[in-house]
Amino acid sequence: MEKIHSSHSKKELQEIIEVFELNIANYKNMNKKDISYSLMYELTKIDNIPEDNDFFFIKNKTELIQYLVNPDSSKTLTIKEKNEVMEIAKYIIMYCKNDYYLSHSPFLDWDDMFDKVKYIADYGDIPSVRKAVDGFNEDPKMISMGKCIGVQMSSRCRKKLERKKRMIQKQKNSLKIARGKFIVEFN
Repeated sequence: MEKIHSSHSKKELQEIIEVFELNIANYKNMNKKDISYSLMYELTKIDNIPEDNDFFFIKNKTELIQYLVNPDSSKTLTIKEKNEVMEIAKYIIMYCKNDYYLSHSPFLDWDDMFDKVKYIADYGDIPSVRKAVDGFNEDPKMISMGKCIGVQMSSRCRKKLERKKRMIQKQKNSLKIARGKFIVEFN
């Protein structure tokens, strides 16, 4: 039996179990090693899986196994590069929280910061980057220039955020109209 590549996160493996409706009990309480073992064992037992065109874009069991055995293609940053991107995002968030004063930030000038924001905007799958770029786009200087920096995200991350947004909207209180005959009694 082949092993799942270590670049796949525990959360991603849990999503695979949910999306492909695999029969693994208590997978939310398992550690990554147990999940990966149970996932590969379950894949050896079943003949086919439902096709997914929303998140993983996988059509059959063979493609899923191939996806799991190979390194995760969405993890393009090394740990050192990700730490650098996170640090830049942290400084930009600090700049935004300090009412857009450049004197309290480590950047040399506004153009230097603008270049750094454009650099980190390519890594929009990281939540801190999205928060930093959104905050920077609200900078009065950006608004007066009429510019807006777009965040690049993978389609899977974008769909996940849309799904989360829909779930939040469903949970909000809304007006519900029930039609029919009702009896109201006052004691």
